[in-house]
Amino acid sequence: MAARGAKDAIVNKLGFKSNGSKLEMELDKLRRENAHLKRNLDEMSRRHGHAKHSDSDKTKLLERIVSLETLREKNSQQLLAKDQEIASLRQQLRSAQGEVVASLHSQLDEKKKEAEQREKLFQSLTVETENLKNKLASVTERCQALEKRDPAAQVPPGDIAVIQDQLRDALEKNQHWLVYDQQREAYVQGLLARTQELEQQLGRANQANKEGDSEASKTSTSAQQEQQAKQLEEAQREVETLREKASRAERELEELRRRAGRVESEAQSERHRSERAGREAQDLRERASRAEKEAESLREKVARAEREAESLREKVVRAQEEARGMRGRYEEKRRELENTDALLEEERKRASELLLQVNLLQKSMLNQHEEQKRVAMLEQQVQLSARDFENEKLDRQELQQQLHRMLKELRKAREQISRLETAKQQSRFSEPTPYTRLERLTMDDPLPGPTSPSKVPNLLNDSFLECPKCHTTYPTSEHRELLNHIDYCLA
Repeated sequence: MAARGAKDAIVNKLGFKSNGSKLEMELDKLRRENAHLKRNLDEMSRRHGHAKHSDSDKTKLLERIVSLETLREKNSQQLLAKDQEIASLRQQLRSAQGEVVASLHSQLDEKKKEAEQREKLFQSLTVETENLKNKLASVTERCQALEKRDPAAQVPPGDIAVIQDQLRDALEKNQHWLVYDQQREAYVQGLLARTQELEQQLGRANQANKEGDSEASKTSTSAQQEQQAKQLEEAQREVETLREKASRAERELEELRRRAGRVESEAQSERHRSERAGREAQDLRERASRAEKEAESLREKVARAEREAESLREKVVRAQEEARGMRGRYEEKRRELENTDALLEEERKRASELLLQVNLLQKSMLNQHEEQKRVAMLEQQVQLSARDFENEKLDRQELQQQLHRMLKELRKAREQISRLETAKQQSRFSEPTPYTRLERLTMDDPLPGPTSPSKVPNLLNDSFLECPKCHTTYPTSEHRELLNHIDYCLA
């Protein structure tokens, strides 16, 4: 119950419910914005499909694109802000749930450890009570056996009698070994004295041999030397045998001493054992009394431990129920978080689809701009060609005017020629005088003007006119054909 209250307090402090309501509000807002964007895109697609590409429509489309761009930027910024806020809320939720779950797990682990420790303590107490009960039973049996014996007869137990017999046997053997040891020691001392005496004799003989080497070499014979050498070798062998016997006697003496020591230590240990057995009997009586008291106290401890174990079992059951409830709440929170994640993923997919639609619309509008630019360039080319046509038209009109002026001048020249010819004929018929001044001028300088009607067509054929587009040349006399050609060429 305490853990549940702590968890509720932590949840209220962190404010999971308020965060959940905020998250739902933000998701609703995003849904509304996405629906608004879809409606705007549908309207733009309908307008784009049915509207004509006039200047007003172009300006409206441009304004709409700019507004959509600003709306897209705003929505992207809002989506980023919402993603950051959702990430922070998710992190807070996870950290808070992790802290709550960790605290609950730690509390549950502590409860389990306490229950295990108490269970181990209960088992150790039960084992100890069983051991004490067994010891108490054995002590009571031995006490009863000791009480059944007759204290006035002072009959030793069977093991004490056997030990005493072994002790008496060991003492007798020890006495025999001591006598034998004394005899062996006297024999060894005699052998040592004999070896020392022989060694002295050998030393004196060697010294005598060394002192009498010079005299023996003069007086003694070879037989005597061999006899002395044999005696010396026999004495050395006897000394060696005596030394070996002395060493064997010393080893046997040492072995006898070790055996005597072991027998004495065994006898001493048997005495200690008999004394220890008496003390153990007294200790057993005292332990029996103490064991009865301890058994009573252990019975009380066992009853108390059973009561504590029962209370621990109840606490463990309650802790398990609380853990189940906490797991259920944790699963609910986790499912809610998964649902919010799924909704957020759906909204992100919708937003990405809307962004794709906006990008497609932008691409289509860019294509329209390019087409509009091409149309404007074609219009400019058409305007330039129209201007060129107008200029050519003006040039043609000027040429026609010049042609009319030339024709007028030609008519005037023809009239003047005709007048001059008539005047000349009249002057010929009237008076045959030398040429007049005018005639002389025409005869001397025929180039400035046409003097006869036959020369005028020649002058017109010598000058040429040119088409401004294909640069086809025509003589001036064929100006009408040139005009027809210009109309056909520029059409």
